[in-house]
Amino acid sequence: MRRLHRALFPLTAVVLLLIQTGCAAALLTMNCKPDPQKEVALPEGWEECFEKQPFSYAGITHSVFCLNNKSSNPPVLLLHELPGLSPETLAYAQELSKNFTVYVPLLFGKKGESSYWKGYWAYWGTSEWDTPLQGSAPIVNWLRGVVLTIEKQHPGQRIGIIGNCMTGPIPLALLDHPKVAAVVLAQPALPMRFWWHSDADKTSLGLSKDDWDKAKLSSAKIFGVRFKTDCIADPRQHEWLIQSFPNRFRNGEIQEDDYQENGEPTKVHSTLIGSWTAPGKLGDASHKTRKRVRDWLCQELGNSCPKR
Repeated sequence: MRRLHRALFPLTAVVLLLIQTGCAAALLTMNCKPDPQKEVALPEGWEECFEKQPFSYAGITHSVFCLNNKSSNPPVLLLHELPGLSPETLAYAQELSKNFTVYVPLLFGKKGESSYWKGYWAYWGTSEWDTPLQGSAPIVNWLRGVVLTIEKQHPGQRIGIIGNCMTGPIPLALLDHPKVAAVVLAQPALPMRFWWHSDADKTSLGLSKDDWDKAKLSSAKIFGVRFKTDCIADPRQHEWLIQSFPNRFRNGEIQEDDYQENGEPTKVHSTLIGSWTAPGKLGDASHKTRKRVRDWLCQELGNSCPKR
């Protein structure tokens, strides 16, 4: 099935490129409300922080950025969304860095750039995101190397991981590391399909059976967040997570009344990154969800976060 989708990618990519204007093509084609267009300045100070720059592992090389990586605060690995390592993502990392040592890998594109096109190309046009019948996708194996390096820099500390959209389910695949104690799955949107999803897609979340088996053996806590009317992430995937991890899953689904204005249906997607600059209830809901994620990570990672 994935081979068929990959074969169709060049034609579909041309169509997406042609319709891409000021709004993201992904949002236009899925009838999503565009993320707020408020410009966010690129936060300063985020530099490659591993000894090997960029970082190579399992045959893959990407950069990993951090701010004050010598901090004694517990480490959190923040995975960016489909648009890439945007200024909005680094702004969220900056906020998290008040309580954690945050590591942000650049999985494709350039730091400070937002491009849905490059995200689609990384997923469909390269082999890094291919999920084999056995084992893990190459990008997952590379991230395991990132986690191993973080552990060396924070001996004895628990590790948290946040996935968003395209990377939303990937933290589950990293639960094979014993120091990964808490993961946040923000509107997981894998596997990405052009026109249909099979029943297997809805329950795999783009991960291999091996990844699922390892996740179920872990004792790490899982926090799932999404908007109730998410226009991309299938609600059945959220329900499957609840069923799969009944004693470890915290349901952070944001109810419609918390973000809709005047009771009107709102098709939105990005909980932690894309909606935080929105005016009104939508922005408030994103801010509240960020706080809930921060407080939960503080609790699970053993950090005493000050109230704010």
